[in-house]
Amino acid sequence: MNRSKRVGQVVLAGLLGLSLVMTGCSSNWVDEAEQISAAMIPAAANLVTLVAALQGQSVSAQDLAMIQNAGSQAGADLQLMRSLIAAYQKADAAAQPGVLNQIQSALNSARGNLQGLLPALHIKDAATQAKITAVVGILISEVQSLAAVVPLVQGSETVKISPQGTQGSTGKPSLPLSAREFVKSYNAVMAAKSGNASLDSAAHGLQVHMHGAAARWASGGVLQ
Repeated sequence: MNRSKRVGQVVLAGLLGLSLVMTGCSSNWVDEAEQISAAMIPAAANLVTLVAALQGQSVSAQDLAMIQNAGSQAGADLQLMRSLIAAYQKADAAAQPGVLNQIQSALNSARGNLQGLLPALHIKDAATQAKITAVVGILISEVQSLAAVVPLVQGSETVKISPQGTQGSTGKPSLPLSAREFVKSYNAVMAAKSGNASLDSAAHGLQVHMHGAAARWASGGVLQ
């Protein structure tokens, strides 16, 4: 088993255990959800960039087209979710449940586009397959976990949902990674050496940062 695949499995397993405490309709939930969506949008775009760089090597034109379509659709859903979060902040109490339903629909759409992607791919190179599987898996897990929080925000605390779509034992949804933890996990998969020089070269520089380059430089690398 190559290193990329091992890292991907570790990260995906970690997604089941790490959680963010987000309750009620507090500003903490809104702020964190906004940061998560801001991190996931470029993460989905970078998946498309990675695969495009590998076309003709380990990725066929057919697979590229499928990933571009799924990535674009998921990105559009995440952009919509981000705008809806802003609308939620401005909505009155009577309108907020309707906005939350729209957020849930956008997340479900993004999840559907990503979930249908992996079974349809025909990538023969094991390292490339493992890398793409790990990246898509992180995106799916975070989308599913974030979607599971919406019923909690609406007050439906009896919903039993886990990141893998199975019922949890606590009676409450499994919560998503914080934006910072999502970025850390995503970047670990992108940076992991796979043994495939072309793949590693294409993945280099496709990490996601929560802060601009100037801020990261000024902090001596402390900011991500």
